[in-house]
Amino acid sequence: MKLVVVGKRDFAGKLSTEIEGAIFVEIEERIFPDGEVCPRLQLTDENLLQNSHVIIAMQLSLDQCKNQYFFSLLLTIYNVKRYGTSKITCIMPYHLYSRQDRESRLGEPFSSKYLASMLESAGINTFLTINSHSYGKNPLSDFFRKSESISISAISLVAKTIQQLSNSTDEILCFSPDEGALMLAKEAADAIDSPFYGAIRKKRDPDTGKITQDLMGIDISLKNRHILLVDDLVSSGGTMVGAARIFKQKGAKKVYLGYIHGVHSVENFEKLQKEDIQLFVTTDTIKLDLPGLTTVSVIKLIAEWITSNLS
Repeated sequence: MKLVVVGKRDFAGKLSTEIEGAIFVEIEERIFPDGEVCPRLQLTDENLLQNSHVIIAMQLSLDQCKNQYFFSLLLTIYNVKRYGTSKITCIMPYHLYSRQDRESRLGEPFSSKYLASMLESAGINTFLTINSHSYGKNPLSDFFRKSESISISAISLVAKTIQQLSNSTDEILCFSPDEGALMLAKEAADAIDSPFYGAIRKKRDPDTGKITQDLMGIDISLKNRHILLVDDLVSSGGTMVGAARIFKQKGAKKVYLGYIHGVHSVENFEKLQKEDIQLFVTTDTIKLDLPGLTTVSVIKLIAEWITSNLS
């Protein structure tokens, strides 16, 4: 079966070059003055997608409206289906609305489930993402009932990059800023042969959103230690700032910050840079280019999964 990769050249195009025999079809996206989107498949042959396996890989940009991105993705899935494709794999590097995976307050929407339903109704057979925020608490299969769903972890890429950039032979201890991300700290520790991993306890008020943090259950000295804080995403940066300050107060020599999805604004990242943090590393699940932020690509990681599972 033909394998066709659809999307923008700077992400989907690069992905197609990592998959032997894959054909690339670029999307030309028009945005009308009223905000409506028109993602056009740049096809040279109307039969190209017929009986093919189409991989739609669309990367969100930091300055892009997330709802506009999602509707463009839906239109592309429907459009691909119209041309007679046999199978559709949707790659959403940053899983939108994955944080809204439950009803925290009465009357809130179950956004993760609704998003999955819309993608499945459009016609996808497989959903692939990188470090879904809901993964670990709720299996993606809780949301995607009719299609295969996969969350690939890129934490090891981030941890290894920080280890290399630190240019130090000192051991790096791995921590998550809350207990929910403890498995990410463990994965980071395993990737760089760290002797210790742990988590900070975090509580969030469901009404005000205010966060309190404390260091619990850690029976080793943190003085002069190198600390790697890992999480799946950073938005306002407040959780990471609080965690970094706790470790500095405990005498840590250096604090490094590694996360998968940079959903923060430029202004919030600049606030992070004012803290006593030595390295910032993220991935290209979201397209961004910020001074002081090192970005590692997940494209080869995705290509490896596709080659192993979809060939």
